[in-house]
Amino acid sequence: MYTVEKPRFILLGAALVFAAAMAIYMPSISRELLWDDGAFIGRNPFARNCSNLGTALNPLNLFKVLPVPMGARPVVNATLIADACAGGGPAGMHLTNSLIHAFNAVLVFLLIFSLSGAGTAAFFGALVFALHPAAAEVVNIITFRSHLLGFFFFTAGLLAAVFHSREGRPGPAMAASVCYLLAMLSVETAIVLPAAAFMVIYFEKGREGVKKVLPFITVLAALAVFYLWFRTPRSGYVIPGIASQGVSGPSLLYPKFLFPAATRETTHAVTLLPWRLMYHDPLARLYTMARVTLDYFAALVLPIHLNSDYSPAVITSASAGLWPLAADLAAAAAAIALFIRKRLAGLGLALVLIALLPALNIWPVYNIKADRYLYLPLAGFSLAAAAVFARISRPDPALLPTALKNIRQKGGGMRLYRMGAAWLWLAALVFLNIARIPEFKDNLSFFSTAVKKDPTVSRARINLAAMYMRSGNCPAAINQTVEAARLDPQNYQLELRLNFTLAYCDRRTEALKKTDALLEKRPQEADALYLAGVLRLKSDRRSAISFLQKALKSNPSHREARLTLILAENGTIAGLPSAERNNLKKLEKLYGQIGLR
Repeated sequence: MYTVEKPRFILLGAALVFAAAMAIYMPSISRELLWDDGAFIGRNPFARNCSNLGTALNPLNLFKVLPVPMGARPVVNATLIADACAGGGPAGMHLTNSLIHAFNAVLVFLLIFSLSGAGTAAFFGALVFALHPAAAEVVNIITFRSHLLGFFFFTAGLLAAVFHSREGRPGPAMAASVCYLLAMLSVETAIVLPAAAFMVIYFEKGREGVKKVLPFITVLAALAVFYLWFRTPRSGYVIPGIASQGVSGPSLLYPKFLFPAATRETTHAVTLLPWRLMYHDPLARLYTMARVTLDYFAALVLPIHLNSDYSPAVITSASAGLWPLAADLAAAAAAIALFIRKRLAGLGLALVLIALLPALNIWPVYNIKADRYLYLPLAGFSLAAAAVFARISRPDPALLPTALKNIRQKGGGMRLYRMGAAWLWLAALVFLNIARIPEFKDNLSFFSTAVKKDPTVSRARINLAAMYMRSGNCPAAINQTVEAARLDPQNYQLELRLNFTLAYCDRRTEALKKTDALLEKRPQEADALYLAGVLRLKSDRRSAISFLQKALKSNPSHREARLTLILAENGTIAGLPSAERNNLKKLEKLYGQIGLR
C-alpha cells in the first residue's frame, strides 16, 4: 500500500471525481417522471406535500405503520418531500439524484484511498464508479433514489467501521450504526453492511481485529433484526404462492395500536411474472440466478448489454444451468484466493459478492434482474479496479518528470501501455454511459429502447403500449400488446390487457367477445368482470350492473368497479370523499371519450 504525502491531492481528487459525476448527468437532466416515478411520485400526494415533512421525519413512525407509498423507505420519502418544499419539480428531483450520486463517488474515492493509501488508484477507481453506465438507471429514475441513498449511508457506515477498527473509539462505531439504520430505511439491499464491515476489518486486522469489534458487529446485527421487524408489515410486492402483502393482522409482534385506525384503500394487483416457474422449482431458481449473476459480473467489466428492463429466461436443464454456476463458483474462488493473499482486488470482489446477495433470489425477489441491483456492488468493483490499476502502474506517480524517468527504466514502456489500456477502458465506460442518455429522455424513449434492445421483454412492451395509447397511437398500442401476449401465452393477464386496449381503441365488439371467452375459463377474475360490465354500459345497463356487482364480490377493494357501479346505477355521490368524486368524474369522462357511455 502506498501513501500520498500531500493532503491537497486528496481534496483535488475528491473535487474532480465529484465534477466528473455531475458532468456526465447534468447536461441531460430530464423534466419527466419516468417508469415507477408515476406511481410513487406522480400519484403519491404524501411525497408531493411539503407539510408532510414532519410526519416523514417523525421517529415514532419507525414503530407505527404509516400507510403511504414507500412507507418502508422513510428516508426516501423525506428527501422527496424536501424536494417538493424546494419547488423544483421533476427537474429538481433529478438534480438531487445527480448530486447524491456525485457525493457517493466522493465516498468511494475516500473508501478506496483509506484502504489502499494510493491516491492515483483511488482516483481511477472512483471515476469508474462515477462514470459507469450501470449507475444510469438509479440516477435518471427519481424513485430509484432509494439505491442512491442506501449506497451513501452504506459507504459512510463502512468508512466509519474502518475507523472504529483502527482507533477503537466509540464515535465512529456510533456513526456507523446510525448510517446502517438509515441505509436500510432507504433500501433493503443495505442489510448486508455487517458482512461487508466484517470482511474489511478481517482483511486489515485479521481475527484479532474482528474480536475487538465484536460488540460493534453485535449492535449492527441487532439493528438488522429491528429492521426486519420494521419491514415485514410494510412489505410491497406480492408474488403468488411465495410472498404476501405485509402481515395479515395484529399479533404479539405487531400489536393493534401500531396500525392506523383507517388505512388508505389500495388494490394490490397480483402480477403473473414471466419467470414465475422459477419460484416453485429450486433447481430452476439456482440455474436461472446463476446465469443472472454471471450477467452481472460481465456487466460490471463490459457493460454493453445493459437495459431498462429484463425478462431472463428460466433455465430448467442442467446442460444450460451448470456452466454459469461453475463460472460463478470460479469467480468466487478467485475472490477468496486473492482475499486470503491479502490482495485488495480480492477484498473488492468479496464486497461485490456480498452486495449482490440480497438480489440473488435467496429470499424471493419480485424483479430477478435489474441494473439498479448493480449500484451497491459498484463500490466493490471500483475497489477491485483501483487495485488492478495500482498493480499495473508505478507506485503513485505524482510528478510528470518522475514518470518520464520511470518510462526509461526496464519495463517502463509496457507499464505505460497497460496504464493507457486502463484509461481507454474507462473512456469506453464514458462512451457507453453517454450512449444511454437518449434512453432516459421520456417514457416513450425509455420503453422503446427497452423493447429494441430485447424484444422478448413483455413488461416493456405493455408499458410501451400504454405510452402509445397515451399519445393516441392505437394501432401501435395494439401491436405491442399482441406481441406481449404472444410472448407469454399462458399469462391470462396479458390477454386481459389486450382486451382493455381493444376496448379503449374502439374495437369494443372484439374486446367483449374476448373478455367473455376469458370469463368462461376464469369466471371469478375481477378485472375481467369489471371490463365485461364496462363494455355493456351503453348497450345493456342491467347486465353491466350485474357484472360490476360480481367484480366487487370477487374483489371488494376494486375501486374502478365500485365507482363504475355508481355511474351505472345513477347513484348519489354526495357521501363520497372529494378524491373519490374526482376519480368518478375522470372515469365518466374517459368512458364518454371512448364511446362507452
